Amino acid sequence: MRDLVNWQDHVVEHPGRFQATDLGDGLLDLKPAPGEVKQQGTPQNATNFNTMDLAVFEAMLIGNENTRMIKQIMRDIEGITGLTVDVTLTNSQDYPFNNSKSTVSLSALRNTKDYYVITETLEADGEVGEYEISDKLLNGFKLAFTGSAKTVKVRCHVIGGMYNG
Repeated sequence: MRDLVNWQDHVVEHPGRFQATDLGDGLLDLKPAPGEVKQQGTPQNATNFNTMDLAVFEAMLIGNENTRMIKQIMRDIEGITGLTVDVTLTNSQDYPFNNSKSTVSLSALRNTKDYYVITETLEADGEVGEYEISDKLLNGFKLAFTGSAKTVKVRCHVIGGMYNG
């Protein structure tokens, strides 16, 4: 890392004062006449400006890397937290038969089929039995229950499937 320049203002006794010499034909030659220099300012030269330029460039690179890392972390968190889908399954057959299998669409496409579905019964008008998850795809899966209920409202928590390696 380079040292800071620590810019200093150029402070003089009479800022903006000039000595005029008449060159004729309406022309004047103006020479600075600042009086006493109270504080020497930092030179405005290529070395100092290039140091500043390099620092701005390094800050931009660090900012871009931080942005990339934050986006990756957000994708990882999204894969961990997943999404929630509420589904109503219906069964029109008498027990022990059941035709409740239904397709559940995912609002956010997964990158892999390596995701988990955790089910939570919200309402049921009878015995739910077990939930069966099958035919997993990137955009959804099939869900059924094995019990004798006619209608079951279920909340599906879909976790994972967002591998970003």
